[in-house]
Amino acid sequence: MSMIFQIDLAILKQLVRLKFTNVRQVLFDKFINFYIWAGVTMFVSGYLLQAFGLVDDFGVFQLGGILACVGLFELYGNAVTFVSDLECDRTIAYYLTLPTHTATVLCSHIFYYATIGTVMSIATLPLAKLILWNKLSLLAIAWPSLLFFIVLINIFCATATLLLSAFVPSMDKFDILWTRIIFPLWVLGGFQFSWHSVHSTAPKLSYILLLNPITYMSEGVRAALLGQNCALPYWICCAVLSGMFIGVAIWSFKALKKRLDFV
Repeated sequence: MSMIFQIDLAILKQLVRLKFTNVRQVLFDKFINFYIWAGVTMFVSGYLLQAFGLVDDFGVFQLGGILACVGLFELYGNAVTFVSDLECDRTIAYYLTLPTHTATVLCSHIFYYATIGTVMSIATLPLAKLILWNKLSLLAIAWPSLLFFIVLINIFCATATLLLSAFVPSMDKFDILWTRIIFPLWVLGGFQFSWHSVHSTAPKLSYILLLNPITYMSEGVRAALLGQNCALPYWICCAVLSGMFIGVAIWSFKALKKRLDFV
């Protein structure tokens, strides 16, 4: 292990430790906010919408969309904090002066965002079981596949946070991020429908939706949660999302380099 790598690793540990200083209070507030939204959504989709002819297990299907979007919703809040820092405190500018690679500083942000998102995603499962009860069979879930994909989703969303933050010009224009990017991707990404249902009714549109990373996030979670027959092939979702992650990581580094003018 080279001396440079040891220094980078030591600084990364300290940066991550600093970010987790008040993690208990952060998670407490996030859990309350997210549990309210997720709980109401599962209750409505699992019980009330059946009066309109939806299948009885639609609540479990909706759970797949909820788990897929935890990281996406976290992305918005994290981007607010990141852009605010770019405009005001600029603590990241200080971190970039530390004797380490720029990637080390950016990785500390990604690790923190991804960890919070993963914890919140996993913590949603007990709530889902409590609300959906017998409609959700824990034995039918492919747990290794589900947990791996949840981690992959949140790493992708954490990296995308840096990319999207680099393109938000200022806080007074922050609504652009939700209105023009996150909301369309979310609604058209299979939160309330499957890719196969779109393909059977509008094939041309379904192929366009394959460009949306949220599509693979939703389909991959449902493949692990409900079975392979209910979604796109799990390993295809993993491969495509991993490829998109690499592309977003490279793009975010270049975008932040241009905005912050770091070496």
